[in-house]
Amino acid sequence: MRPDRIILGELRGVEALTFLRAVNTGHPGSMTSIHADTPQRAIEQLSLLVLQAGSKLVRDDVRHYVRESVDLFVQLERRGG
Repeated sequence: MRPDRIILGELRGVEALTFLRAVNTGHPGSMTSIHADTPQRAIEQLSLLVLQAGSKLVRDDVRHYVRESVDLFVQLERRGG
């Protein structure tokens, strides 16, 4: 089975690297969520998750990989409770 898109509830660990690899191998339009205060911090958080997964890449290379892999960040803010 080969999905057109991958929708993953939330990136929290080692699955971050697997997800990024998947979106770069023919699964455009895939979606996930990650907790961060700003889109820039989302890049940092996603980079950290990739590094924690045991990637041998250096942090700057991982950041570049994330920036090239992710087309859009949508930031949500809770207001009024």
